[in-house]
Amino acid sequence: MGGKAPTPTDRIRNVLLVGHGGTGKTTLAEALLAAAGTDVRGGLFDFEPEERAKHHSMSLAVASMEWRGHTINLVDAPGGCDYLGDVFPALRAADLALFVVDASTGVQAQHDQLWAACNTLGIPRLVFVNKMDRDNANYQAVLEALRERAGKAVAPVFMPLGSERDFAGVIDLLHFTAVQKIDGQRVESEIPFEVEDQARRNRDALVEAIVEVDDALLARYLDGDIPEPKELAECFAHGIASRQFFPVLCGSATEQIGVRLLADFIVDECPAPAGSGDAPLALTVMKTLSDPFVGRINVLKILSGRLAQDAHARNARTGADLRLHQLFHLRGKEQIPAAEACAGDIVAIAKLDDVRTGDLLTDPGVQVDLAELPPPQPFHRVAVEPVSAGDDDKLSAALAKVCDEDPSLRVQRDDETRQVVLCGYGPDHIELTLARLQRKFGVAVRQVPLRLRYRETLRGPARGVGRHVKQSGGHGQYGVCTIEVEPLPRGTGEEFENRIVGGVIPGTYIPSVEKGVRDAMAQGVLVGYPVVDVRVRLIDGKTHSVDSSDMAFQAAGALAFRDAAEQAGMCVLEPVMELEIEVPDGLTGDVMGDVSARRGRIMGTESAGLGRSLVRAHVPEAELSSYVAELRSLTSGAGSVTMRYDHHAEAPDTVVRKLTAGS
Repeated sequence: MGGKAPTPTDRIRNVLLVGHGGTGKTTLAEALLAAAGTDVRGGLFDFEPEERAKHHSMSLAVASMEWRGHTINLVDAPGGCDYLGDVFPALRAADLALFVVDASTGVQAQHDQLWAACNTLGIPRLVFVNKMDRDNANYQAVLEALRERAGKAVAPVFMPLGSERDFAGVIDLLHFTAVQKIDGQRVESEIPFEVEDQARRNRDALVEAIVEVDDALLARYLDGDIPEPKELAECFAHGIASRQFFPVLCGSATEQIGVRLLADFIVDECPAPAGSGDAPLALTVMKTLSDPFVGRINVLKILSGRLAQDAHARNARTGADLRLHQLFHLRGKEQIPAAEACAGDIVAIAKLDDVRTGDLLTDPGVQVDLAELPPPQPFHRVAVEPVSAGDDDKLSAALAKVCDEDPSLRVQRDDETRQVVLCGYGPDHIELTLARLQRKFGVAVRQVPLRLRYRETLRGPARGVGRHVKQSGGHGQYGVCTIEVEPLPRGTGEEFENRIVGGVIPGTYIPSVEKGVRDAMAQGVLVGYPVVDVRVRLIDGKTHSVDSSDMAFQAAGALAFRDAAEQAGMCVLEPVMELEIEVPDGLTGDVMGDVSARRGRIMGTESAGLGRSLVRAHVPEAELSSYVAELRSLTSGAGSVTMRYDHHAEAPDTVVRKLTAGS
């Protein structure tokens, strides 16, 4: 069968590159690949047309590289809040999260969010401070911000030798020597005098972090005995794997400074996968994508066991038995055939029907307890429809496929408004999805105004009479009824009571009156939205021995309700959402002011920990059409929101006038 020989589990390193958009994650991944001898001219990643057009990653990409007898699987995660749906499934497959931070912009909101996710899942972490050659690069400020957020376990292993245009190499703090590349050769030298004091302070921080990992070393350190570099180095791997030590490295991906040191550090100090080749087969799907030539491709991590071509597994979600053929490794969009792979490796398999991101594939009967952290819920909602009439079925099929690729998307079909609603993380996420629908599945889609579920109700009690009398020769129609109506508390529902006495309306026509009333309520009175929270009592009526009928009393019931509604007066109810907004403490006032400007009502605030506040509010849904993006702009990406329907409340006259004008 041929293909790449399997790499033993202890020689595999699975590295997920994460961080804010624009930090240079993709450039760093390609720099690592180039250092390993891979031709990256033209770019291995960001090969989708939308990514080329925008010049940044929008979806997960994988590339394997060989380094000193090891296989490093680089998983490049997109930055930006709109693409978190790709990051969270990949976290389950990562043995190390490599946080890439821009030295000139520092720690940003998404770093904090993903660091917290790694805490929850117990993932070891490594930080690479990139772009040290850029203007305003400030390694020390980044380091201090990291330690302020995550504690003293975050410690420098390398610091820069110079910065901005003078950035020339790094300082190895453990061995206290300067390392740079001169004429293609690694050269070590003494640390320049002007940075020696800062280097010593950083080395002290490194030593303090490392001795915390080992009780014996800590005791010696507290007695004034500083361990030797060799003793400290022996604690690196254990400290990283146990999440007691988070090393900070630095460099410039574009200038290839610090890149080889990073690759060496990953191989020497970072953990191998925990899976056993002797255990039953278990795989997790970390990404599903569609290739125009191969079709559906699933990227999987082998949690345990040994995977060979044509192996069999069962999908834990569907119960379906699968044959796993066309096994290969990915290097960007390049596919490298493989005959088999060991536990811990990341592979791709083509043509697996009904297998999607997040699925677990195992030997029959095997149970796997896999830590899971679902991605944030998407709250940016838009209504979509096909450009070409009659393409509704085609759109449904395409949406199902695009949701397989990106499970963070949600598709809702609203029977009341008859709209297809697409939920994503923000405008860019939706724009990308619509572009892929057309490019990959041939469905042109446009956004249309989102219809909200307004309601109508009565302002007070009233009485109404409905007369449906038509006697113009031949068989006529005759139905007369009198009703009383009154509003009920919000959320109570609709009630119909029969208070007829003496048989003035025969029992056979009572359901007809009720149907007419309910039909009129469903059609609305003021603007055309359903009437809710109303009690209707049928109290009187008249019949005709020949001309009364089911249809006549249905019509009479509808007329009676409209008459009563006109007497009582109507109001429009608008949907109100409950929001939980988490923001840095310093932005709480700005966010509360913005909520108030949206006709919102602040319900309370509380501490969310780590210098963040949680604001609870009720806000009309009509004011939230672009709130996710606007909150992100207001807080520079540091704010997040969850929202859910809470209740309907009376809408102001300005809203009613807009609805009336548009009806």
